[in-house]
Amino acid sequence: MYYELQPLRIQAGWKVEYNNFSEYDIDEHGESDIHELNEDLLRLYNEKENLIIDLGWYPAYDANGNYILELFKNNEWGSPLERIISKSKTKIVNDIEKWVCYGFLEKYL
Repeated sequence: MYYELQPLRIQAGWKVEYNNFSEYDIDEHGESDIHELNEDLLRLYNEKENLIIDLGWYPAYDANGNYILELFKNNEWGSPLERIISKSKTKIVNDIEKWVCYGFLEKYL
């Protein structure tokens, strides 16, 4: 089955480095299209603030996995500023939309 990209409200200043984050939801669609859930779902980059938002599903293609959403500064991959682990797609979408707002990011600038 084909799934459209997940709609997201992203403020200006963010560059989409890659986006494989589809509307597929394991809770809604079942496991038949589990191939939609991998470690490289979405990466957003804010060049001005040197921030990266990274989303993946871990372990990839595993129905028992979770989304992991992380926020990094200065490419410090070992030290995320924020980290969310959740199976809830709604929570992940809400957190992405919150994290791209400068009001939320102010504490890291």
